[in-house]
Amino acid sequence: MKVYVKTPSRLHLGMIDLNGSLGRLYGSLGLSISAPSFEAIIELRPSGVMIEPYDAFLKEAAEKSKSVLSIDDGFAVNVMDKIPRHVGLGSGTQTLLGIAAGLAKLLDIELSVEELAIKLGRGTRSGIGTAVFKHGGFVVDGGIKPGKKQIPPVITRIDFPEKWPIVLAIPSGVRGLSGEEEEEAFKNLGRQPEWIADRISRLVLMKLIPGILEENVWEFGDALSEVQRLVGMCFSNVQGGIFSNELTHLCIKTMLENGAAGSGQSSWGPTAYGFTDSMKTANRVASALRDVLADKGIVLITKATNSGAIIRRI
Repeated sequence: MKVYVKTPSRLHLGMIDLNGSLGRLYGSLGLSISAPSFEAIIELRPSGVMIEPYDAFLKEAAEKSKSVLSIDDGFAVNVMDKIPRHVGLGSGTQTLLGIAAGLAKLLDIELSVEELAIKLGRGTRSGIGTAVFKHGGFVVDGGIKPGKKQIPPVITRIDFPEKWPIVLAIPSGVRGLSGEEEEEAFKNLGRQPEWIADRISRLVLMKLIPGILEENVWEFGDALSEVQRLVGMCFSNVQGGIFSNELTHLCIKTMLENGAAGSGQSSWGPTAYGFTDSMKTANRVASALRDVLADKGIVLITKATNSGAIIRRI
């Protein structure tokens, strides 16, 4: 028996509240995108864990899944596609959940996505990765209570217009923060002014979400760009500026100058994204980005996906 696994990537679009005076912190905005994706077939084997083609991170993810699920069986993970690591697209959560959920399906282990995430140590600051793995779409989570280990509750999950092409620019040679580096960065953030949390909240509630619901990419994009600027102000002391590096900043500027409705940095970067109104605009934006990046990164056009990961027996 085999199990087919395909997960989305996620764009992390910002955090609402780094002030915390209401008793909760963070509150993330995010979106499920169809590509890049993690895609694999998992099958049982007599013993051991095999990754084909071999990848050190995937081997680590498979071993961790085997451990948390208390599996004695051996298995193989035959990888067809994977999400680039440390570029802001949520590869860690999507890959770990994909392998663990695939194994659970293969062996009839009944655990929810949330239970798997907790066992794997994922999703205890931002709930976006867990939520898009489960449902896809646009997600806002309610943040966490400091000191309490929990997956943030999902405040809203909305179908996102798949007709809006999304351009991604992924600079090479730049690595987003993760693990201990990320933990240290959050410790050094300091408390954001309350007015920033207030402004982001109003933008999300009164402009960004209505733009999605009314399928107005310009309203959505304008709100998102301002949210990104405000979030970037809060993170500037730990990432060296509004955005994590000059090349990402240049990509964002290039997207807006060439017709993107809204643009920003996903998570710690370096991935920059731009939302467009048509394939014509997306192709123009992508062409301009290729001129900017030359051989220093990749550019691709993707779209939102409103369904979660595919986990099925084959």
